[in-house]
This record gives sequence, structure tokens and C-alpha cells, in this order.
Amino acid sequence: MKNVFSRKMVTVVCGIATILFANSCTKLTDNLSTDPVNITDPNQVTIPLLISGVEVSMIGIYEGDVARTTGMWAQYFDGEDRQYLGLGNYVTSGLDYDVAWVTIFTGIFNNTRIIKSKSNALNNFYATGVAQVMEAMAIGTAADLWGDVPYTEIAKYPKIIAPKFDSQASVYAAAQVLLDSAIANLSLTGKIGAEDFFYGGSTAKWKAAAHTVKARLYLHTRDYTNALAQAAQGISSASGNMIATHGNAYGQTYNLFYSFLTYDRSGYMAANTAFAPTLLDPSSPTYRGNAKTNENGRFNFYYAPFSYWGGLNTGAKYDPNVVCNEEPGFSWGVPVSLDGFFGCSAPYPILTYQENLLITAEANMKIATPNPTNALIALNALRAYYDSGAQFGTSTGYITDPDLGGGFYQQYVIGDFAAGQMENLDNIDPNVALLREILEERYVTFIGQIEGFTDERRTGNFLGLPTAPGKPNYPQRLLYSQIEVNTNPNVPSTGVGLFDKVASFSTAY
Repeated sequence: MKNVFSRKMVTVVCGIATILFANSCTKLTDNLSTDPVNITDPNQVTIPLLISGVEVSMIGIYEGDVARTTGMWAQYFDGEDRQYLGLGNYVTSGLDYDVAWVTIFTGIFNNTRIIKSKSNALNNFYATGVAQVMEAMAIGTAADLWGDVPYTEIAKYPKIIAPKFDSQASVYAAAQVLLDSAIANLSLTGKIGAEDFFYGGSTAKWKAAAHTVKARLYLHTRDYTNALAQAAQGISSASGNMIATHGNAYGQTYNLFYSFLTYDRSGYMAANTAFAPTLLDPSSPTYRGNAKTNENGRFNFYYAPFSYWGGLNTGAKYDPNVVCNEEPGFSWGVPVSLDGFFGCSAPYPILTYQENLLITAEANMKIATPNPTNALIALNALRAYYDSGAQFGTSTGYITDPDLGGGFYQQYVIGDFAAGQMENLDNIDPNVALLREILEERYVTFIGQIEGFTDERRTGNFLGLPTAPGKPNYPQRLLYSQIEVNTNPNVPSTGVGLFDKVASFSTAY
């Protein structure tokens, strides 16, 4: 049970009691509009509102339930109580993915189609391009997680009420075509503004993001040459990161992990048996540090152990670091400099400079003739960025902050990966040792992100991440939404179990 739960719960209960008392003599429907206008009519919703709504839906996908569930399966977290104990041990059903499915196919696809229709009619092709980037990201993520998904027929409702499922490969291809169109549209007439809280309507940032999404999807389909070409045009600095910004209002602007871990489901999830913190913990036998790498700062930023700040869960060995002194009326009793990755107002990464560099690094090692020199240039660029103390475009200083234990990321040289050297103590092929370091860096960079689970599956678990205790294998996909199963006879019924690989990740890495 969460140490601070009782203190926070008193505040919440008192607030609820005050609200109920103040409203005891009023009807819940007082002052609500009785206007019969159908608010789902696209003619009643402006393009700015639709763009903001889709961006909120995007945050719900990348930072919400799916990120937590796949995070447990990728060994970033573990389930500690109730349904999360089961989820962490791969006990799940289609019901667990209803919200994500509806968010993608309704909250994102339906609304991006409306945006495109409205913006094209107004010659606001820039807004069309932004909508296309977000739609391509969502459909690509759906293909990553489920394999075959509906796409070509989902806009034909009500003429088609049971859309067919397109192959994973064709959905990836459609996403690439959509992104090409988006890049072209972003250079045409039109604009958007403050409603775009990802990029504030910046043409350069949206174009770079589109190229990074293309690189991500090419990496997933093992087209490493095109992944390199697109990453070269992708996000080139942390200022171009697509992040979800957060604030200090519960139920409104909180970081979704913070809300879940400290209010909504306190005690359900920690990281006691997870593998990721052991890679970052200098006291762990599986610590990944060496003479050129000190992970102490990153370890505390993500997982601050119980002895560090009292812990989220009593007796936990590793807890997600939710320290955040920005929350009104509550203090963790530690300096603000100790704010963690899962704090209430901590920004959450959706698409980043870090990922773009790591795509470049990995793809250089997977092309027909590997290029370790260029791969190491990209990896060292990331290490230089981390060594500066910055993270996700904000100046947290978590690497260099002595309160977090400090840390450093010195530049590697090719010789460090030679047999018997610091990054190849087991004497494997030097190119394999470099690839292993790149994939391991991807793993810890993607803590709490869906991409970590995707890497585990698409690389055939190259890093040898452990499964849940007593489980011989790890999940290979999400189950289809129970809502879709109940209403669409076209849902595939064979070869789509939790441990059945999606087509694009089924062959050897």
C-alpha cells in the first residue's frame, strides 16, 4: 500500500464531501444545456477543437493503459495488486483493450477523417497534413500491437458496419503513403496555432516528426535503408520532440502515470521484480555501467529506490519515481530537484530526438553491409545529449544533479567493442557487441513507452529479457478488443492469441 495514500485520500475525500454538501439541494442537471444539437455532428466542431481532441487521444494511447500493460511485459514494471497482478503475469482478455481500440478507431481515426474533410474544403492543407501524421502514427501503432487491423473500410460507415481487417503489411504501407502525403501538405497553404499543443503549428517540427515516424515504421518492417534515409530528415534536436506536457490538476493535466500510481490505483504497480531497474542500479549484478557510463542519475530519475525518498509502496525494492512537488497542497518532503520521470507535471515522450538517433544507430548495424562507424556516431550523439543533463527537451538536469547521484556518458570508440574490452567482456563478434549496446540503450531510453515492448518482439528478444516468473514465453501482441469481437464477424479468430507473433515480427531478426 502506498505510504502517502492515507494523507492524499483525506484531501480527496474532504474535497468530495464539500462538493456534495454544497450541491445537496440542487439537481445534477441544473445549468446544463438542453440544446438538442448533436454534438458529434462535425459541422458543429471547429478544426482547432478537433486537432486538440485528437492530440489528447494520442496521449491516451501512448501514455495510458497500453503503456502500463506493455511496460510490465517488457519488464519495466511489475503488477503488485488486483488485476495488475494478473496482467503482469499475462492473465488478460479482450476487455482490457476496449478503451485503446475505441480511442484509436474513434477518438483518432474518425476525427482525423473529419479534420481532413473540413480542412481540404477550406484549402487548409497544413491542417490536413497534421491530421495525416497523427493518423499514420496511430494506424502504425495499431498494426504494431495487433497485426491485422481494419483500415481501408473504417471510413465507410454506415454503408459498411463490419469493416474487413487489412494485413499488417498493407497497413504499414498505407501509413507510409499517408505520411508522404502529409509531408507534401505541410508545405502548402493553411495553418494551425495554439490548438496544436504538440508543436504550436510549427511546419519544420511537424515535417521532421513525419520523417521520424516513417523511420520508425521502416525499422519495424526491417527496411533499414529507408529507415536511415528518413531518420536523416527526422527530429534533429530535443526541441523537436513530440511530448505530452502536464500540470498539477488531478483529472485534468496530471501525467497519466502519476495519476494512476498515486491516486487512481495506488499500490497496483511497482517495479520490484522488473529487469529494467537492475540494469541501471549500480549495486545490481546486472548493472550496465562501465568506466565510461555511470547510470546512477538515470536510475534515480526513473526508479528511485525506497531508501531514497520513502518509496511509493511500503517495502518496495524499486518504485517508479513519482516525486513531484508541484502538486498543490502536498509535498513529498524532498527537494524539487528530485522530481522523477513519473511526477505529476513531468512531460511524457511520444516521439523524440533520442529515438531518431537510435533508429540511425540500429539501422546502420542491420543494413546489408553494417556500418559500425556511423552507428557509433549516432550512439555517441545520444550519449553527448544525455551527458549534458537534458531530457525530453526540458532542463531537468537529472544526469548531473548530485541529489540524484550524478552520472556521466563519455564517448565510446570502436575499440571498446573489441573482444575482451569494456563493452564485450564475453568475447562476441564486435559488431554484435555494438548492436547489443544500441538495443540495450533503446531499452532503457524507452522505459515506460510502448516502443520498448515493440522492440522486444521485433528483435526476437535479442537482449534476453526475462519473462514473468514461471512463464516460458512473453506476449507477442495485444488481444483484439472484446467490443470488436462482439460486433464484427471479420475479426480474425485463429493465430491471434497472446503468444502468436504478428506477421512482421515472426521471422528471425
